[in-house]
Amino acid sequence: MAATNKQKQIQARDLKHHVLACIHKLSDRDTHSAAASELESVVKTLSPETIPLFLSSISATDSSDKSPVRKQCLRLISLLSEEHGDCLSPHLSKLLSAVVRRLRDPNTSVRSACIAACGSISSHITKPPFPSIINPLLNALFTEQEMNSQIGAALCLSAVIDAAPDPDAACLRKLMPRFEKLLRCDSFKAKAALLTLIGSVVSIGGASSQLVVTNLVPCLVGFVKSDDWAVRKAAFEALLRLATMEKEMLKEFKASYLRDFEGRRFDKVKAVRESIDQMLEAWKEIPDSSDDISPQTESSTSSKEKTRDGCYPPRSKISYRMSSGASNHSKKYTTPINKSHFPDRSPATTVRRRSFLEGTQKKSASAVFGKLDRKKPHEVKTEVSASQGTPPWDNLKYKDEKCTNPETRRALFIQQKSAGSRVVPYDEERSEQATIVLSSETGDLRTNSKECEELSQIQNQLVQIEKQQSKLLDIVQVTVR
Repeated sequence: MAATNKQKQIQARDLKHHVLACIHKLSDRDTHSAAASELESVVKTLSPETIPLFLSSISATDSSDKSPVRKQCLRLISLLSEEHGDCLSPHLSKLLSAVVRRLRDPNTSVRSACIAACGSISSHITKPPFPSIINPLLNALFTEQEMNSQIGAALCLSAVIDAAPDPDAACLRKLMPRFEKLLRCDSFKAKAALLTLIGSVVSIGGASSQLVVTNLVPCLVGFVKSDDWAVRKAAFEALLRLATMEKEMLKEFKASYLRDFEGRRFDKVKAVRESIDQMLEAWKEIPDSSDDISPQTESSTSSKEKTRDGCYPPRSKISYRMSSGASNHSKKYTTPINKSHFPDRSPATTVRRRSFLEGTQKKSASAVFGKLDRKKPHEVKTEVSASQGTPPWDNLKYKDEKCTNPETRRALFIQQKSAGSRVVPYDEERSEQATIVLSSETGDLRTNSKECEELSQIQNQLVQIEKQQSKLLDIVQVTVR
């Protein structure tokens, strides 16, 4: 019995020496391939008694060794899991410890080997409970502050979930709030890797709760606008998996986000565009919610109601009458007025400039008529009746009635030309047409010289107003140019 034990010790010592010699040869480019092949043959011939010794030998590597050595040792862990499976269950913690120690490695090929090793462990070592595999990686994810460690831990967890034959969805569902909190944390730098992990959790039913989906969707949508293309790609892939697994729970989000997703399908990175196209196909298959109302429809409806409720002045009828007790001669004309609301920053066109000046002159003419009311001893009224319609400007019509007095006809014509042709257009959903009817009743001017003088004063004032408005039009045109 003692001889048998001694022989086993000698074999173990020889094996360890042989493994360390091969690991040393891995650092040399000339002997790397031969040493790697020799170590792989050793793995296949290991017995359950020699496994701990082999693990101790390949776990002894550190950062002082070259990257090919570190990478090959991790590949040996993957091969060991494939060859011996559940026989490695007692050594699970040692295997995971060797992997976690390499997560901080700056070499991406070494981290890729860590991810492959975790996937192999998860798929071939099935006896231990699922939390015993993910707990060391979760601890590294939540505690490590170094970016490479965060990236490696998140991607290793994703590989474990994807490769596990029976992952614990309930356990992972409880971790979703912590993952979301970590995503929003500024000190956590591995956003893309964590989004990949969330996508893996979603794919195995870890988001099969309305509360989880309600919190997760806005979080993922926030990262599709990221400046980092890897983050955008991972976010779209997570949304793709969510749409594949939880169609019914995404009904209320389809109308809100689908149009925004379609607007981002022309991303400058090809890989992101491909992810967006796949995600859009999945989201279009989500059933529509009968109770949902498009936010764009609601906003347009509310804006229309707002316009009708008071954005524009109400339809009104204003009456002014100009009358004289001596005679009943009258003259009236109709002018269609197209009203428009001037936005603060709209393009300045010729028609709008003219409209602005015409509105100013209309106000000035109103002021002149106000002065006339105070001067004249008799009643002065002007009738303005508003009628609905939308005729074009070139349909401007003047309706004249014959006047027996030539001087009265000429004075009123000049008055109408100066004051009545200046109008302010405005456009509304249903435009209005206002017809201005100026009617004057004057007596015989030959018998009333005082009234002739007053009309002459009005004419002179209107001519001055027209000159001022012409100067103002020139100034506005120069400013716009």
